[in-house]
Amino acid sequence: MKKSILFIMPYLPGGGAEKVLIEVLRNFDYSRYDVSLFLEFRDGVYVDSIPENVSVHSMWGRLAMRHERLFRLLRMFRLYGLFHLLFCRRAISSVVRGKSFDAIVSFMEGNALKYHSYVAGNAKKNVSWVHIDLKKKHWSLDFFKDAEEEKKAYHLMDEIVFVSDDARKSFLEMYADVDRDKCKVIRNLIDGKEIMRQMQSACVTLHKRGFTICMAGRLNRQKRYDRAILAAQMLKNDGYDFELWILGTGELLDGLVRAVHECRLDENVIFMGFRRPPYPYMKAADVYLNTSEAEGYPLVVCEALALGIPVVATSVTGTKEILGDSEYGLLVKEDVEDIYNGLKRMADDAGLREEYHLRSLRRAEMFDVEVTMNQIYEVLG
Repeated sequence: MKKSILFIMPYLPGGGAEKVLIEVLRNFDYSRYDVSLFLEFRDGVYVDSIPENVSVHSMWGRLAMRHERLFRLLRMFRLYGLFHLLFCRRAISSVVRGKSFDAIVSFMEGNALKYHSYVAGNAKKNVSWVHIDLKKKHWSLDFFKDAEEEKKAYHLMDEIVFVSDDARKSFLEMYADVDRDKCKVIRNLIDGKEIMRQMQSACVTLHKRGFTICMAGRLNRQKRYDRAILAAQMLKNDGYDFELWILGTGELLDGLVRAVHECRLDENVIFMGFRRPPYPYMKAADVYLNTSEAEGYPLVVCEALALGIPVVATSVTGTKEILGDSEYGLLVKEDVEDIYNGLKRMADDAGLREEYHLRSLRRAEMFDVEVTMNQIYEVLG
């Protein structure tokens, strides 16, 4: 008899956690599992990528501007918790009413966990994923009254999965009374063969100018694209001929475009929007750049390694585990000058770029889809 699994996510924008979920669902063994997915909003660039084997339920349709304004007002007046309890609890409860799942999985911290806490009693096993260093960036508290309420939700879980050792360590420093034995590490699923297949099958014509830097991901505060823009300004001031390609969409797009214009970088910084797949653009670049202030286990850095791209990345949780002590990519401090110096080293030294190209490919050998999926099956029970 098949086991029944319910995944919970808010919606599916172009972020790393959402992309990992799609990869997990794409590799699921549907001969052994019946899989359902609850979305708060049936929206986001990855909605069309949900495998047809997955039964999808949603509370709302698209995430419209009116929803964002409503939720902002509710949080401003501290009414979001009451709204969630009265309306959102009812919505997910209607999905699970009369059903018992072998496992319910909130595949993200924050709102997904909040929904999960309402229906934990409908599962034989409850599992929640944490994709970020919550001690450094505790964004998930936006969805809870306080840290105590969030901790109670985690206490309902039978297993808590972290995408890196450092993310697990930080969580246990915050919530020391959570059972350490139920806190597991499963690194993000990276399908190197599929990445190469998509890269090679895409029909993309690219025109490069000079030294090319690529970034990809949601345009949000955590990724700190502002640092990249300031480092780009320093490169231009020093006479470098370069382009910075930014792949992705998000709430900070308009502000970042203004910042580029104010820095007179319109000819150097190119906003390419969301690209599927992003791999031809990444592969064409000379360097992949990550300037995040917080991560869990950054998917896009792993994808860059699979493509053999030299990486420059801020030394935060996840990137340190992936790149070692600058063994597989160049780790830099979080200040703009150090980011600039890292890019400058790569621009000036083709031999260094070639060395990191070879090291990237060696590091990518650690990614194994079958191993990761078996770890996930083991956690689901």
